[in-house]
Amino acid sequence: MTWETYNFSDDFQNAILACLIKHPERFWRFGEIIKPEYFNGSSAVEVVYRLKDYINKYGKYPNFSTLGNYVFTRTERKNPDRAKELIDYVIKLSSVDCGDVEAIADLSLKFAKERAIFDALRKIHLAQQEGKETDVDPVRVMEEAMNIGFDMEDLGVEIRRDVEKIVDKMSNVHHGIRTGYTELDKLWKTGWAPGWLIVLLAPPKGYKTTVAINLALNMAMSQADDADVMYYACEIKQEEAAMRAIYNLTGHTESVLWEGVEKFKMDARRAVDEKMVGNFWFKGFPAKTTTIAQIKAHAKMTIRKFGLKPKAIFIDYADTVKPSNVGKNVPDHRQQADIYTEARAMGDDLGCCVVMPDRCNKETVGKRVPSIASFQGAFEKGGVVDAAIGLCATDAEYKMNVMRYFVFLNRHGPQNMHYTGKVDRERYRITIDSEIPFNPDEEEEQTQFTRGRGKNRSKIDKELTPHAADTQW
Repeated sequence: MTWETYNFSDDFQNAILACLIKHPERFWRFGEIIKPEYFNGSSAVEVVYRLKDYINKYGKYPNFSTLGNYVFTRTERKNPDRAKELIDYVIKLSSVDCGDVEAIADLSLKFAKERAIFDALRKIHLAQQEGKETDVDPVRVMEEAMNIGFDMEDLGVEIRRDVEKIVDKMSNVHHGIRTGYTELDKLWKTGWAPGWLIVLLAPPKGYKTTVAINLALNMAMSQADDADVMYYACEIKQEEAAMRAIYNLTGHTESVLWEGVEKFKMDARRAVDEKMVGNFWFKGFPAKTTTIAQIKAHAKMTIRKFGLKPKAIFIDYADTVKPSNVGKNVPDHRQQADIYTEARAMGDDLGCCVVMPDRCNKETVGKRVPSIASFQGAFEKGGVVDAAIGLCATDAEYKMNVMRYFVFLNRHGPQNMHYTGKVDRERYRITIDSEIPFNPDEEEEQTQFTRGRGKNRSKIDKELTPHAADTQW
């Protein structure tokens, strides 16, 4: 297979290098995307490597004379002939006409994207030839290549120039998407903003999907935000997840469905037409078969095809997502943390928040509320999320369909906020009714009681039932 067929000639790539060295200030937006693998010819590739070495070491661009000496002295001992070839190439660059530097700088972005796509295709093809397909995620590699330079037009804001614009954006109640729950919307007054990652943390069978569907429904039903929502079910089938939303909308239980399917369908249609404002899109993947990059690729395709404007993407749930970097001798905890990092980056790229339930670790199951040490698989996850909400219930609370919501991480406001509500299991509905006190010392004391095999149970358990066993959340 022949790969070296480009729209840009070798003369143009030489012009980019010459202009980059002579006028680095014109390329400050593009310097990081000029990579050795984008160049054709061994001399060009090696000189770019040496150029980047020099910049990393000295913090500035060299002139042609300095670069030539730098390249020559690092090659002469091992291969004098090669050193001469490289210095000849640098001398050739020094004679390139850089009068069109502005046009060349603008075209360098297109050059980098083209070469990145060819490089991605090369990596995918090589992995297939060598039988190492699992080492390369084709969707992720191509997505990274296609995204080169996508944010170059956003040069940032300057406080004197843009003070009013900054305040307007950050005070706009539609800047993010509101949850539809009064207590949470008081906490995040402008909603969950684009690029945020919100994690709902709970033990197995801890209502992660139910809470996620309730949040997603509230968002899609909001008259104020008029938002589309995308929901990726990676544990149950897409129709099963959507059916839970329909039970919620209609207020019917499964028994009502079997009393009369046609009547149920009529009620479902009426509820959808009356209550839904935005689109609520479901897509299912079998557990551990899809990566964040593949979810992102599907989202982009669906957005483009159906004209969606999502303000929230739900991924249910983190532990069922396949890490993108599997098979590269990366520790499991690093793979798990990378799932969070990629999900957050996806939200930033698509201009929406990402809500991703996850399991807590086993050490947290015996506690009344979670902490930053509670994330399954990686402590580093806590450094990535914008907000984390524990879905909590003692044994007694669980039996009485009571759930507590504990905001134990919040980058954008107060944390350790504690709320109580109810669960309607048959209709897949939850409420968040009111804020309740949180005393860290009392919580720790109750945790110690729990570890004491129930000899001293928490006050809530005693009040709810005389038969409560050890607590769990």
